[in-house]
Amino acid sequence: MFYKPCARPFMKTLLLATVLLFARPGLALAQTPPDKFLGLQLGADKVLADYGQIRTYFDHLATETPRLKVVELGETTLKKKQFMAVITSERNMSRLDRYRRIVRQLRDARGVTPEAAAALAKEGKVIIGIQCNIHSTEIASSQMSMELAYKLVTGQTPFDAAKVLDDVIFLLIPSVNPDGQQMVTEWYRQYVNTPFEGGRMPWLYHHYSGHDNNRDFYMFNLAETRNIANMLYRDWIPQVYIDEHQMGSTGARFFIAPYAEPFMEEVHPLVWRAIQLMGTNMMYELDRAGMKGVVSADRYTAWMTGAGDDVNWPHNIVAFLTEGASARVATPIFIEPGELSTEFTRPRTNFINPWPGGWWRLRDLMDYELTFSLAAIRTAAEHKEDFLLNFYTMNKEAVDATGPNEPYAYVISADQHDYLTTLKMLDTMMIGGIEVQQAKESFLADQRRYPAGSFVVLMSQPYRPYVKALLGPQKYPEMHQYPGGPPVPPYDNAAWTLPMLMGVDLQLIKSPFDAKLEKLTAVPYPSVAPPAGTPAYLVLDDSENASYAVALGLLREHAQVVRALKPVRVGGRSLPTGSFIVTNDAAAQKAIPALSARWHVSALGLESIQGLETAPVKSPRIGVYQSYGGNMDEGWFRYLLDSWDIPFVTLHNEDIKGAKASGGLQSKVDVLVFASEDPTLIVNGGPEPGTPAARRFQPLPPEYTGGIGKEGVEAVKTFVESGGIVLTLAEACEFAFKELGVPARDAVQGVSRNDFWCPTSLLRIKVDTESPLGFGMPAETPAMFSGSVAIETFLPPSVEWERHVAARYADDDLLMSGWLIGGDRIARKGAVVDITHGKGHIVLVGIRAQYRNQSHGTHKFLLNALLYPQTGIVNR
Repeated sequence: MFYKPCARPFMKTLLLATVLLFARPGLALAQTPPDKFLGLQLGADKVLADYGQIRTYFDHLATETPRLKVVELGETTLKKKQFMAVITSERNMSRLDRYRRIVRQLRDARGVTPEAAAALAKEGKVIIGIQCNIHSTEIASSQMSMELAYKLVTGQTPFDAAKVLDDVIFLLIPSVNPDGQQMVTEWYRQYVNTPFEGGRMPWLYHHYSGHDNNRDFYMFNLAETRNIANMLYRDWIPQVYIDEHQMGSTGARFFIAPYAEPFMEEVHPLVWRAIQLMGTNMMYELDRAGMKGVVSADRYTAWMTGAGDDVNWPHNIVAFLTEGASARVATPIFIEPGELSTEFTRPRTNFINPWPGGWWRLRDLMDYELTFSLAAIRTAAEHKEDFLLNFYTMNKEAVDATGPNEPYAYVISADQHDYLTTLKMLDTMMIGGIEVQQAKESFLADQRRYPAGSFVVLMSQPYRPYVKALLGPQKYPEMHQYPGGPPVPPYDNAAWTLPMLMGVDLQLIKSPFDAKLEKLTAVPYPSVAPPAGTPAYLVLDDSENASYAVALGLLREHAQVVRALKPVRVGGRSLPTGSFIVTNDAAAQKAIPALSARWHVSALGLESIQGLETAPVKSPRIGVYQSYGGNMDEGWFRYLLDSWDIPFVTLHNEDIKGAKASGGLQSKVDVLVFASEDPTLIVNGGPEPGTPAARRFQPLPPEYTGGIGKEGVEAVKTFVESGGIVLTLAEACEFAFKELGVPARDAVQGVSRNDFWCPTSLLRIKVDTESPLGFGMPAETPAMFSGSVAIETFLPPSVEWERHVAARYADDDLLMSGWLIGGDRIARKGAVVDITHGKGHIVLVGIRAQYRNQSHGTHKFLLNALLYPQTGIVNR
């Protein structure tokens, strides 16, 4: 009884305090940590949450707190839902549309005075994004993302989360590659406590691209990349963006920008300075927490590669990379001090606090990531108005840039070798936020008349640095290990010039000109115009890549298709050698409307082909060899086929080795494709024993080991002799030289880097357009050289062999964009060679004709190999 009178006031006070606590603006109601919700300990040895579990947790967290909202980004390649979490204060969450309008105004900059911009920066909120786990085996950030979200919404942070989130809108993408995150997690779980625990998968962790998914951020081939681009340049427009990765295990524990040399001069200085600011604060917090082994300005360069950080620099976004030392997925590793790279055992100005060696775990990775991610968010909040106002300043300067040394525009004439591929390029540019205008009338620029319908990219636009970087040629700075020493390789590519990759002609115009222009909101694909009446034949112009898709579609519907062996005159136009002539029978008439509409191709009518030399083509049965371990070039070739709706089958070792017992390869396929790959991997499934590569080679489970073997090589030889076509790409040409006996070699194999060096650059090649492999090509074109082959042919040893060079490296002036040393060693050598053997062909494509599905300008070399005319059956 004594305590009862005091109990009621106490309970009332406690209740009131509780109500006030949860009523305070910015404090969360959520309370379920991820470990408790998922029933597992995140970061523990051998423990992973898969993408489905991650998504379920974020959905649950969104029901518990007004600070977090789940936003759909779109579908992945394999049709999963890709999502992003938006984390901010409850007040901001109710005004998101207003803050997005503010950053859009600051981005567009036109008509916004400095005073108005300052007011907008004061009112607005800085938008910072973190993307995790684009490379699926680099899995720590996907796990960390759940803990990061939980700490932010519950205020378990080293700063006042309520205050910080009132100045910040934080975008968190737990995985840029959900399909791969699920694959890697399931594979890891399957092999825990076996010899293959933490090992590699037999296939790519992205359906098409594997590791190359982080090279797609200016081409936007992949569904996931397009989803991210819509967020970056249309829907959310962040000012700060972080891309969290992992790297090798025996160097630094983490790399955090700033970057190493060289750097892109097109990028505004404020981007580089802000990266230094962010990186320094992040590294400072790591050292305060006792987390050692952090390096900057090392290995990772400030040169664009098409990645999720670097493509954003010329978009005036403070974007940067982090790379953490990997464990064995979720299995810990022990690193002896003597196993650390020597350069990471001694302190220096960019590596102040070395890590001594020892155990390294997934939990360590996650702790580092949590620490610097929180530091980045806090830094963004502290400099909120600076970041917003700097964003405006950079965009305003881009819009206003004028002067005698400032170009005025790029002009893309409507008269193009392949107009539809030109439109594809415009689509790619517009996804990346570039403004494109179309001329309603003809106009004069730099003393050249351009027709109506031509396209103009004015340099006066917010993403001016991106326009310059994407459309102009690159000159990679010559960097050597020491004076007179070998060149220092780029981190990835030396060049990426989009018009050259896609075979599009454009001109840089320096002086202003008058033209009646209209800004495009969508790419103006042409309407399809069927030929008048019912002509006896339909003709498809083979200078357009899309015509091949139509021709292949018609063949699948049993239409009769031939290729012209001379130029064709149709209605006053001259179409090039190799153009497709289709008998306009019932099969063609049924199929052509849908195919023409699908590919925007208009067929021309022709009444007679009398006197015209033609050769028939058939619907090819295509087999693509897929080794175990994952080959990105093979994935990109599959992407090319799928993008043109071309059916194919995937062939593994057993399909080729066992071909003889099932009627030979010729009973299955007409064209056999070997994508760019080391021939020892094709034949043996691994590198040569005793080599450094063999020591690093991770074994696969027994069912995924080995190559096609000698039995498979003999099956391929028989296939060619029986009339099959073998298509070898870049490095796989060595397979043809070594195993198939092709009388040719790589002219630069074994040559030192001092004498020949061409790292992922665009070179000039000359094309024999009368050759079946050169049909539809221009006589001269840029081609991507990347791990490529310069084919030196020999006089054949017997009449059973013949060769024809369909394309060769130019005599001189080879380099068009990038870096080249010793070009004379490949001048006049073969770039694409047609080898005839027995009844079949071995097609050697030394260049990267479908490089990351970016080099559309050389796709026809591959498409022609698929639609090789049956030249022994010539109609006259």
